[in-house]
Amino acid sequence: MNLIENCSTEFDDSFDKIKEISWLPWVGQRYNLTKTLILGESQYEDGDEWQEGNINATRILIGQRFSGSKGVICTNTEKVLLSKIHPTQEEGNYIWQSVTYWNLVQRLMTSRNDRPTDIDYDYGWKTFFTVIDIVKPKTCIVLGKSSCGRLGYYLNNNKTDWKRTISEFYEKGKVINLTKNEFKIKLIFINHPSGSRGFDYKKWATLINETEPELKDILLLKKPIVGNIV
Repeated sequence: MNLIENCSTEFDDSFDKIKEISWLPWVGQRYNLTKTLILGESQYEDGDEWQEGNINATRILIGQRFSGSKGVICTNTEKVLLSKIHPTQEEGNYIWQSVTYWNLVQRLMTSRNDRPTDIDYDYGWKTFFTVIDIVKPKTCIVLGKSSCGRLGYYLNNNKTDWKRTISEFYEKGKVINLTKNEFKIKLIFINHPSGSRGFDYKKWATLINETEPELKDILLLKKPIVGNIV
């Protein structure tokens, strides 16, 4: 199986113009069904030294799920999005066909003990706003809360047309609404699904269901879809 055969290349000409991108975002072929971006944190050296300089590395990692890979991050993300303890292979495939995935940090971590720096996050948020101008998501689910403070820092210290409600950054449940003219995006921050600090998928599923109640129904094929598919 071609590990990126379920990935759309519709936006690649625009992605290629972003010099800060190390790895192309995964864009599922049904992305327009949800307009949801899953924002990961970073990628780690796995010992095979194949990711550095490989523009398709993120796409290959997500594509492995279609071959039956049970990586904890993908699996826990699926649990959250479906509010389900044991998503099937078919359900998992449908999720990744229906979202965009990209990692905020575009520097390869040397190991899982290596952590992104503030500079990594600042660089990532700057690039993030270029990426979303291309794919135009309405919802962004951020895997990990560590970068939230640097998003606030970036918006406070850079000239930008993006508007936000400052009080949202201080609330316990991190749901950040950003607007730029007619463009609106909701960022939902959840604990990182690696489970390193404990991961209660039901808690985060409830937050997402309360914030974006239609998303689960779309991913479970329970809601009629109106519009074109990428």
